[in-house]
Amino acid sequence: MIRGHRGRRVGTTAVLALGLALIAAACGAGGASHSAPATTSTRAPDPPAAEAPPTTTFPSFSIAMDEGIDYLDPGLSYTTEGWGVMWDVYLPLIGYRHVNGPDGAMLVPYLAQSLPRVSSDGRTYTLTLRKGLKYSNGLTVKASDFARTIERAYQLDSVGASFFDDIVGAREYGQAKKGRIGGIVTDDATGRIAIHLVSPEGDFENVLASLYAAPVPPDTPFKDQSTTPIPSTGPYVIKSYQPNKRIIEVRNPHFKASLFRGNVPAGNPDNVIWDLLGSDGVALQRVLDGRDDWMSYHPIPTQRLAWIRKRFESRLRIFTPANIYYFFMNTRVPPFDNLKVRQAVNYAIDRNALVAIAGGLARPTENILPPTYPQYSRHVLYRHDLAKAKRLIKESGDEGMTVTVWNHDLGTDPKFTDYLTNVLNEIGLDATQRIVNSNVYWTTIGNRATKAQIGFADWFQDYPHPLDWFDTLLNGERIAKTYNSNYAYYDNKRVNAEIDALGRKPTLTPGVNTRWASLDRTIMEAAPWAPFLNREQTDFFSARVDMRCYENNVVYEFDYATICVKP
Repeated sequence: MIRGHRGRRVGTTAVLALGLALIAAACGAGGASHSAPATTSTRAPDPPAAEAPPTTTFPSFSIAMDEGIDYLDPGLSYTTEGWGVMWDVYLPLIGYRHVNGPDGAMLVPYLAQSLPRVSSDGRTYTLTLRKGLKYSNGLTVKASDFARTIERAYQLDSVGASFFDDIVGAREYGQAKKGRIGGIVTDDATGRIAIHLVSPEGDFENVLASLYAAPVPPDTPFKDQSTTPIPSTGPYVIKSYQPNKRIIEVRNPHFKASLFRGNVPAGNPDNVIWDLLGSDGVALQRVLDGRDDWMSYHPIPTQRLAWIRKRFESRLRIFTPANIYYFFMNTRVPPFDNLKVRQAVNYAIDRNALVAIAGGLARPTENILPPTYPQYSRHVLYRHDLAKAKRLIKESGDEGMTVTVWNHDLGTDPKFTDYLTNVLNEIGLDATQRIVNSNVYWTTIGNRATKAQIGFADWFQDYPHPLDWFDTLLNGERIAKTYNSNYAYYDNKRVNAEIDALGRKPTLTPGVNTRWASLDRTIMEAAPWAPFLNREQTDFFSARVDMRCYENNVVYEFDYATICVKP
């Protein structure tokens, strides 16, 4: 399962903005499996019950939205903002439940009649379309549209195309960009879709639930359609998009909620208006004034967060998306080819101090997986112990060795490596920091020739499955000369074999989850990383929003289709 991609990093959009706002230590604010993995952590108290019931259908819902959208084309978008806008617009064959908490990671049928039937060898997935499905332009949804949609991803050179590389013939199609993908067999008369894989892929249902797999009409051009919105299958259709200004969604006239048996909401607002704003302060003021109803992907400015929490706590929600912030250590170059040095770094950093640098809305961690996953089992391997760290450096024989600490130049992230550099010097290494432009940082440290010794990285999930973490970030079989995501160059044959074995499990049973948890600990005993925190984020709403309807999905976050307003 070679992905060739980074996870959906908040680094390009919301979390970078979030980092800019969270420098002060007093307060602050920070992108999903078969059973019940990732969940949100909503720590603000529930609002008191209102006397009147929520209003479920209403004319308009207005949103103060961060302007950092990459695309509004389901075949191209790779940002939290783009996915958050489109998940109620373009429906895959299967998708995630529209509910709060861990059940939001459960897969349910969307356009398909049921979840896939998987062959005994795990290589064939069979689904059948629901009867009566239409796009927002009135065209009938056909089984062959799915095949054409996957081919379109390759034609677009979409970052999402690599998710489908294990389909028979997909890689060859991606190289030739002609013919058809032989491993997708469809029958428009019956609505049947059969997908044949080269080898079993335990997270393939999550791949099918991605926006990249959401069927679009067969005549959709093989080029970005962001400003000429593609007809949709969900409860909403994008009426217009003015980059950096506004998105307008309206009801899909051909959407029939009854077809989906509660798996897809009918949608409460008649219209959804996204005001695209560059200023966090302006976004907050618009929500306070009631001109917008939700502060979307904008962090609350640090200097105002404490006041918001005190005065409007019932309208504030704090949640933990599935993410990890960590320092990678290159296990192939000195001094980090030495286990004692890597362990020393883990003992030396004070994770609570790093949480304070993040502004306070974060949780310290030693784990690879975030605490929102059922496979998570908290490690206590490296309690802060500076004396022990110094002793390990002396024992390693690498005391005084020159070290370059890598990071990029956006947000709070350089503050983390400022801290790390000081700590490395304190324990006996000779460390200096190197800051790289954010536009080239990830490709720079992902190039083997760079030989980056140690540096900052973060990861936000593509979907709620451990493979999206372990296979992409720590499987030695995935190490590449360029565009590498295993920045530690960690390569342990037993670990690789266990990742591969677990990756062939189609169901995340309790036993499988226990093995993933054990693998997390095994890897951290080898210390290729020094994980330090999981970011938290905020949702803030206007006075007219009835928070009893608030839903934050573990993959797509706040669900605007299910929100209510007060009478």
